[in-house]
Amino acid sequence: MKRMCKTFGCPNFHHNKSGYCDDCTRRTAQSFCDRADDRPSAHARGYDSRWRMFSRKFLAEHPVCAICGEKATVTDHKDTPAEIMLDIFGRFDLDTNHYQALCTSCNVRKGTEDRRKVDEYFAKKELREQRQGEGQKNDIVLATASIRAINTHEDFS
Repeated sequence: MKRMCKTFGCPNFHHNKSGYCDDCTRRTAQSFCDRADDRPSAHARGYDSRWRMFSRKFLAEHPVCAICGEKATVTDHKDTPAEIMLDIFGRFDLDTNHYQALCTSCNVRKGTEDRRKVDEYFAKKELREQRQGEGQKNDIVLATASIRAINTHEDFS
């Protein structure tokens, strides 16, 4: 029996178990492949073997999502998003105080907020670099306090 495709507004019928017609299935698979090609590998994004071991151990110690209470599946950066941490430190700080256990759906929702923080951070960083490149004298803060020599050694006289 043919059924209507689940995609909103799609007029096609199908026999697929997924509930989607062949055109919508192909279109979804193509858009997923396009997104996956643009993103660097997990290792290139800083998730190396040390991170995987840390994450596995962290999830074993924290099995519940910190937001909704469901089963946790992801170790997430609590305060500083991953891209910012890598830009500042060049690696992940594997301190348990900086991470939280999340379920996949909460991690996706939090990811949109993190994306905004990352975009804002890199926009500000680019603006600072442009200002430094212009050589504006207002960017240089001069010390106005008087400098006084302090003798930290005993008096030898």
